Amino acid sequence: MSEDRPAPRLPDLDHARYLREALDLAREGQAAGSSPVGAVLVDHAGEIIARGRNRVGEPQTPEHVGDASVAHAEMDLFFQVGQLDEPHTLTLYTSLEPCLMCGGASALLGVGRIVWATDDPWGGAGRLIRWTDHPAMQDTQVVPTPDAELEHQGAALFAPEAKRAFPDEGWALWQRRYPQETAALEDAQASQ
Repeated sequence: MSEDRPAPRLPDLDHARYLREALDLAREGQAAGSSPVGAVLVDHAGEIIARGRNRVGEPQTPEHVGDASVAHAEMDLFFQVGQLDEPHTLTLYTSLEPCLMCGGASALLGVGRIVWATDDPWGGAGRLIRWTDHPAMQDTQVVPTPDAELEHQGAALFAPEAKRAFPDEGWALWQRRYPQETAALEDAQASQ
């Protein structure tokens, strides 16, 4: 625990409830033409204090970061919420394992816990560095994929984006990690 950060006050929360909300936001992003990734920030009382979704393919507005490669769901959420009060008491829920930028921003802001529905074997920060080994993440509790059904939903939702956006090596990692979801996508595309 860092000497300059207070100990996290993280209550037991119904992770599935908030991950479902993040997945709904991911679907909203997909419907708007962006990548299907969503995020919610929850306070120690279990109240959602901010919602974000990927907006890379959308215009910048006064309310939302957009029209930039950094317009990820987590960054959209952090830009909306501004200065965080008692960040060590907050939980970030995301539909997909955060990338290095979003995971690093969460840690640097002092978010107490990060929970994600679906691993990202190519774009997730965990591919580059183990979450628990990163110095900025020492004070952040990391909870990957606590619900198998929601993990499956997230993988099926993001698989088309993974196939489109990631190089062959990245898609191969997705196929190894999520064989059922990626095979369903391959079968659907073959029958078209």
